[in-house]
Amino acid sequence: MPIVFSHLNYIYSSKTPLEFSALKDINLEIKDNSFTMIVGHTGSGKSTLVQQVNALLIPTDGEVNVNGIIVDKNVKKLKNIKELRKGVGLVFQFPEYQLFEDTVLKDVSFGPKNFGVSEEESIKLAKEALSLVGIQEDLFERSPFELSGGQKRRVAIAGIIALNPKVLILDEPTAGLDPQGSREMMKLFSKIHEMGTTIVMITHDMDNVLKYASDVVVLVKGEVIKFCKPYEIFLDEDNFAKLSIEEPLVIKMAKKLNKSGKYHIQLDKVKDIDTLVEQIAKEVSYE
Repeated sequence: MPIVFSHLNYIYSSKTPLEFSALKDINLEIKDNSFTMIVGHTGSGKSTLVQQVNALLIPTDGEVNVNGIIVDKNVKKLKNIKELRKGVGLVFQFPEYQLFEDTVLKDVSFGPKNFGVSEEESIKLAKEALSLVGIQEDLFERSPFELSGGQKRRVAIAGIIALNPKVLILDEPTAGLDPQGSREMMKLFSKIHEMGTTIVMITHDMDNVLKYASDVVVLVKGEVIKFCKPYEIFLDEDNFAKLSIEEPLVIKMAKKLNKSGKYHIQLDKVKDIDTLVEQIAKEVSYE
């Protein structure tokens, strides 16, 4: 399910004194089965951009083509908007605040039932989604509000996964988590991606960008200034000042080793500490 933005613009409070152009002439293709991450300053338009994909926000001009379904300013005439929203799951920042049902199982099965799936099938889908995110069966009948913060977030994500979306959009899903919780959440998203789901994720975590992203979209003041592979962001020193991003330590180390003249490490092969060690080992073995 590719996502193609064509000359997309979005203006908040149009034709008022508070008018603000949040997105400006966005032209972008997010590939099917990719793990695309969107980075940029707070206020650069990241959340505004992803909310156009399932028509939570409607383009002021231009369009988004989601596997043949066109979202534009005439979206009110769109007959298959329900199909669009079923196929594009959107997980907001702090999704645990979206929980509302009496039990975990009821909460996760609500989405499929809302889209016309039978109760029996909805419960089946909910159990599969809960199992995928690591929620044990003995928690199914518990109130979601009795769970830990990490468990609540997993339940909320399971509620989206139960719809079997082809695209999963994540708005800073690791925000507020400790390092261990963040690692576990990213492993979960990686697993979902490996199962064939296209993932679009907003993040400020450059280590996650380096390790997991297949492509990166860089937004500045509502404009796409770069669409590239993760390591390419860190080749351009100007990007650090523009985006206030911190270079991952493994990339810093790889660059220092290359500058020493003793190593010729390929930066596009460095994803984390393990892959850096592999690259160093290869260099040593060639000597």
